[in-house]
Amino acid sequence: MPGLRKNRAANLSPAAIALATTLAMSAARGQELVQAQQSSPAASLPVVSATTKERIIPLEVSVNGAISGQWALLERNGILYAPADAFEEWRIKLRAAAVSVDYRGQTWYPLTGVPGFEARFNFANQSVDLVFSPASFAATRLARDNEAALVLTPAVPAAFVNYDISYTGSSFRGASSVRDLSALTELGFSGNWGVVTSSYVGRNLTASDPNSPAGPASWRRLETVFSRDFPESTTTLRIGDTITRTGVFGNNLYYGGVQLTRNFALRPGFITQPIPVIAGTSSAPSTVDLYINDALRQTSTVPTGPFTIDNFPLITGTGEARVVVRDVLGRETVVVQPFFTHNDLLEEGLSDWSFEAGKLRRNLGQDNANYGATFASGLWRQGLSKSLTAEAEGKVSADSSALSLGMSYELPLQSLGLLAISRSRSKLSGQGSKWAAGVERTSLKQSFTARVEGAGRAYRELGWEDTRLANRLQASASYNYATENWGAWGLGYARINTYDRGSLSTASLNYSMRVGQRGALSFTATRVSGSSQGNSVGATLLLPLESGVTVSSSVTRRAGQTDAYASASRSLSSDTGTGWRALAGTRGNSAYSEGGVYMQGDKSLLTADLSASRDQQTVRLGAQGGAVAIDGRVFASRRVDNSFALVEVVGYPDVSVGFQGSKLTHTDKDGVALLPRLQPYQRNSIRLDPSELPISAEIDNIELVAVPASRTGVKVTFPVRSGRAALIKIDFDDGEAAPAGAMVALGGDAKEFFVARRGEAFITGMQAKNSLRLTWNGQSCNLAIELPAGALDDITRIGPVRCSGVKR
Repeated sequence: MPGLRKNRAANLSPAAIALATTLAMSAARGQELVQAQQSSPAASLPVVSATTKERIIPLEVSVNGAISGQWALLERNGILYAPADAFEEWRIKLRAAAVSVDYRGQTWYPLTGVPGFEARFNFANQSVDLVFSPASFAATRLARDNEAALVLTPAVPAAFVNYDISYTGSSFRGASSVRDLSALTELGFSGNWGVVTSSYVGRNLTASDPNSPAGPASWRRLETVFSRDFPESTTTLRIGDTITRTGVFGNNLYYGGVQLTRNFALRPGFITQPIPVIAGTSSAPSTVDLYINDALRQTSTVPTGPFTIDNFPLITGTGEARVVVRDVLGRETVVVQPFFTHNDLLEEGLSDWSFEAGKLRRNLGQDNANYGATFASGLWRQGLSKSLTAEAEGKVSADSSALSLGMSYELPLQSLGLLAISRSRSKLSGQGSKWAAGVERTSLKQSFTARVEGAGRAYRELGWEDTRLANRLQASASYNYATENWGAWGLGYARINTYDRGSLSTASLNYSMRVGQRGALSFTATRVSGSSQGNSVGATLLLPLESGVTVSSSVTRRAGQTDAYASASRSLSSDTGTGWRALAGTRGNSAYSEGGVYMQGDKSLLTADLSASRDQQTVRLGAQGGAVAIDGRVFASRRVDNSFALVEVVGYPDVSVGFQGSKLTHTDKDGVALLPRLQPYQRNSIRLDPSELPISAEIDNIELVAVPASRTGVKVTFPVRSGRAALIKIDFDDGEAAPAGAMVALGGDAKEFFVARRGEAFITGMQAKNSLRLTWNGQSCNLAIELPAGALDDITRIGPVRCSGVKR
């Protein structure tokens, strides 16, 4: 082997030997210069003598093993220099003290000024592998860019109605029977301008006697509201009946008026909470596997140098991130880092707010329009840092007002803390105050929460009745721990001290364990003391079976009575189908049973429930659904709770239409269908089933994307070329078949068809009489083709037909 190396060196050209010598000197001088720079900053300047030697060397360059292409490097007195764009492309950070040189009108920087520089040359192919310290590279950030608002599909004016009708018949021992028909309805209108909805409730609709046990027949208005979303600014405007957003104390008001609020839901994928940053370093181009709590969440590729990851899936609480860096040589480096994040925190610099004004709503569901005091309120939350979010909330009316301040912040041991204080003023009670403090920690195996609130006797909130008093003190705490093999258990405690009703305490203990592969057995024990007292213990067994069937049984003992039952059920899926449930047991030491059947179609949900005990038998029948009027058509539908699309495949009936991989409906006799359940402000891929289209139908795309606004309708049209198909054989004047690759166009259609072997062209979309045009080498001819009578799906063979005037 030494002889082989000697022979190879002996055969090198003088230029290759000079290159090898230069690179070796550059690496050696580089090490000396780095050492000199470390000992004396003044030594960082390269020494230039009167006999400076300079030359340009073209080299195939790789950087830390990654091929970078061919670069021209400058060799000056045995030191290698590179142009500034090379440092930028290689992502190498230059030291601020690096001194450049000018040569042939270009600025060059010494590679020896970069820490860890080493040149590994291959003088046989005039290439060099430049090696730098990983810290010398610019950092790579694997970041989740907050998704920008998508371009909305224009809305089509539409109207929709939802209904939920329920009939109940009850028979009682020793009392008269009760019959009740009730309905909950909603009427809505939508368009590019927004959405208007109004809901109503009807009770005892079959009652003719105002003194009947169920009460008189009545209709009451519930809510009427206009809403308009502004996705570009993530804000929503509401005018009408709505509810204020809650602050740290969780008190909200139901009112009629106006609300302008930040709405991050208008931009799905937008992350509002701080995302932990996981850092690492790769010494060569590498693959990075990210494990969160031992579950692989993502795989990324990174170049050489430091990197940070802050785009992993959203997680709330504490956990452990493990990063496995695997370079091109298969070497692995593992970095383990704990993290903490919480959805009560806002990203640094991010604001969340809401402002409302109007009149308080009273007796909802009993009165059509009962509005009281005028008020105004506002809520503002601000992410001051990644670990601190502040909040301020104010409410004011003529008779009372309240101001609350709070903050959520990260505590040691990866916990979230909460502090809040509120001050109120009321004409009735004067001034009062309220405070709250809490801590929360959540991890994969255990969680702990504790919160305590206290209020003075004079504290009042807007909307409270005059006689209502705040709780003097209320406290709650819970702890849960999950083991791998011995189940999970939890403790809970809550206590409320009032000014006028005494105190009440509740303590609970629960334990659950796995039974088989998917079953669970749980035990609970609860003790209530104070103004009310009692104890209860219970056990529940849950066993999921095949085909969505679940069986369960439960036993509970409280107040000297035992409730026990066994049940079986199959729940409904989001698609069409049938569900059912059956239950039998004892309740209050008396036999009790109930059951139900539920049939869900693509246009309605029908329900039937029956319950029976010793003293009462009840039957409930229900129907839920909706209807949509759009573009001059009316469609029956399920409840319209999301957005919807009018899908047109004109002329093609009974074609399956769906989105996100599900088939939801079929086109009608005109080739039109209503597709419900679209997700607002998201890309909805609407898809046809091509196997249900006739062979004569040609469609360019079986999938189109719609991005609707909330509860609006859009129109999606699939352009389908209809007509018959024919296989046409074409000859030239010489009697030979037209050459493969010639193009044939159908008159009145932009689509072109290729001529295949033997001069045959398969043409679709043809009518009884057709005009074709063949093009070859800048020449063309016209062909008049008539199809014989036949079925739409028949493929007709025609020819040969003569294409005159075109030469090969």
